[in-house]
Parts: sequence; C-alpha cells; structure tokens
Amino acid sequence: MTLFFSTTALIPILIEKEDSVDASQDPYTPILFMGIYIVTLFLVMKNWKSFLYVAQRDIWIWLLVGIALASVLWTVAPDITPRRSVLFLGTTGFGVYLATRYTMREQLELLAWMFGLIILLSFVFAIALPSYGLMTFQEKGIHAGAWRGVITHKNTLGRLMNVSTIVFLLLCLDNSLSQQKYKWLSWLGFVLSVVLIILSTSKTALIVLLTLTIILPLYKALRGNYNQIVPLVITVVLVVGTTATLLLDNLPLIATALGKDLTLTGRTDIWGVMLELIWERPLLGYGFNAVWQSWDNEVTAYLWRTLEWESPYGHNGFMDLLAELGILGLIVFAISYITACIKGVMWLRLTKMVEGLFPLMYLTFLFMSNITESNLVVTNNIFWILYVSIIFSMAVESEQAKLYKYESSYINNEEWIEIEASSKQDF
Repeated sequence: MTLFFSTTALIPILIEKEDSVDASQDPYTPILFMGIYIVTLFLVMKNWKSFLYVAQRDIWIWLLVGIALASVLWTVAPDITPRRSVLFLGTTGFGVYLATRYTMREQLELLAWMFGLIILLSFVFAIALPSYGLMTFQEKGIHAGAWRGVITHKNTLGRLMNVSTIVFLLLCLDNSLSQQKYKWLSWLGFVLSVVLIILSTSKTALIVLLTLTIILPLYKALRGNYNQIVPLVITVVLVVGTTATLLLDNLPLIATALGKDLTLTGRTDIWGVMLELIWERPLLGYGFNAVWQSWDNEVTAYLWRTLEWESPYGHNGFMDLLAELGILGLIVFAISYITACIKGVMWLRLTKMVEGLFPLMYLTFLFMSNITESNLVVTNNIFWILYVSIIFSMAVESEQAKLYKYESSYINNEEWIEIEASSKQDF
C-alpha cells in the first residue's frame, strides 16, 4: 500500500478540481503517510536490532536527512520546512525498513505487483473514466489527451513506467525455475509499461527508456572478464560520441521534431533565475521544501515574477536540491550517489542473479530523469524510497554474500585438508 500511494496514485486525481487555485494541494496524502510512518515506527521498535544493523550501513543518507532537519533553523518557510523534514525522515526510515524486511529480490517482486496494479488501473481510468485518466485542463490544457492514468501528471506516469520497465525486464531475464511459470506476466508488464510511456507522450521518458534498454547489455558485460569489457566500453564510447556529435550538429531540427525548443521548453530560463537566487545563499540554501511554494513565500514570489509564470518546481532535481540545502546538501548527496554507483558495480560482479543489475539500472534512471524533472530528494515519494532501500540492501546483502563465499571457501579448504591427510595416511 505504501509503495502504491508513494507514486501519487489515485487520491490526488480524485480530489483534483479545475477551479482550485493549486490542483496539486492534497491535504489527505500527508495525513495518510504520517499514519504509515507511525506504524513503521512501531514495526521498527519491534525489530529494532535488525533495523539498527541495516541503518548503520550508510552514513551519507543520514547526513542528508540531518541537513534537511537542521534547515528549520534557516528556512524561509518556517511553516513548511519542519513538517516536511519530519516526513522526509519518515520516508527515509521506511526505505531502510524496506531493506530490513525484504531482500532485493523480494523488493523486485513487490514492485512488479505494485506496478502491475498501476498499469491495470491506468488503462481502466484512461478508457472508462477519461476525465480522470487523461490530461484535460491541467497546465491550461496544453497536454490535453495525453494519458496520465491514475497518476497526477503524464510526465510522472512516464517516469514511473521507466522504473516499471526496468523491473519487468529484469524479471523477464530471470531464468530461475520459480519464474518460468509466470514469465509471460513479466513480458506483458514490460510491454504495457512501454505502451503507457508512449501514450503519456513524455519525450523524456521515451529517451530514458531507449537509453536504459541500450545500456543494460553494457552493465551485464561488467560481470565478465576485463578482456571482454574493454572492447565493449570502447565501442560504446565511439557510438555515444558519434551520436552526440550528430545530435549537436542537428539540435534545432531534433528539438523541433520532439516538440521542444532549445531552451528545453523554458527550463533553461528557470535554471538561470534559480542560479541568481542560489548565489545569494550558496552554502546552506533556503531550507528543505522552502523554494517552490506560493505567492506568500518571498522566494517563490520572486521566481514567479521573474519567470512570468507559476512553475511548480525547478525542472532539475540537482538544481532544486542546491536551492533548498545549498552546496553542502548537494555535495553530501553527490558522495552518496557516487558511492552507491561504485557499490553497484561491486554488487553486480558479486551476484549473477537479475537483482544484481537493479541498483545500477535504477541509479542510471534517477540521474537521467532529474536532468529535466525534479524527483530527487522528495518526501512520501517512491523514487527516494527506492534510492534508500537499494543503498542499504546492497550494503547488507553484499556483506552477507562475501561472508557466505568465505565460509564456503573455508569449508571446502577444510574438506580438502582432511582428504589430503587421509590420502597420506593411506599411503
């Protein structure tokens, strides 16, 4: 249930009204999640030793949470930051609990069921209840007709289906006996996820999908020996370099074909104004969730007046993080992300199962999706929950896998010594 509602599914679109000043305001979801986090706290207290064992495996996540909580001291939105930072702590805690309670393989299967439900409901709402399932009056009707299913926005649906394609594709590649019987369901989930990306008309999600599909064989190759990896990396670099050159030479034509302009639909204008504001408070920022709020917020009012339209966020996760928690927050997250990528490669080479590919695939998605959108450090959000659970799951399961290999090697060596000693006695 928590994973389902953390996608912004169902509740926000059911209470959305065309004449509301801000359709994104949802008084029910924060209350729902506060209840979820209270229940999670009781579950953590019941299994506090296991939770602490897992929670101690990464310091950078907790440092970022600490900065968010501390930002109540300097925030420009003292009525919002304290509440949102506590919810952020709860969101992070739930991600750690997920890693404590379920293995990464079990998390993949949970995600498959959750995404399957979203896919089913999205088709039902878009076809049977188009006033809910399709974009209509949102953003002055410029996206009218695009599918959003049971999600608040077509682009959010596209991003969710990016993760859904990763999950279902990995399960499709699983050759274990337990998955053979249900493999057709995984393929169905993958195909329907791709269909929803197309119907959402999200160009960014489509580009991310193509990139993830192309990069998957490269990640799989990292499991091989270095003689196989080097030629593949050289080939990829040449292909990417050639493609990038062609894209840069034909940028205006490509932008027109994608229905965009060279400002990325006004995003570069937003980033320029944000940078001017950021350099006034570069070290610690303006406070967690304190930047994009309402006209009553002086920072938001300045941004909206300068941009001459009410942008809901900065359309770049890293830029929003820099504005909220400053250079300090961005550096802590960068260290956390780079460390996670390094551990992802180590985890990939440590296990031959499909879940070994999930961390690197998800981290790649997270980086790409936050270049033009903002879903990086967010409360009550599936993307942050998965980021946290992946980091802590990798730490714990890698440690267990190494211990298992050591014990297996030790037992084999003991058996070999006994056999060798027996042979000498016989001789």
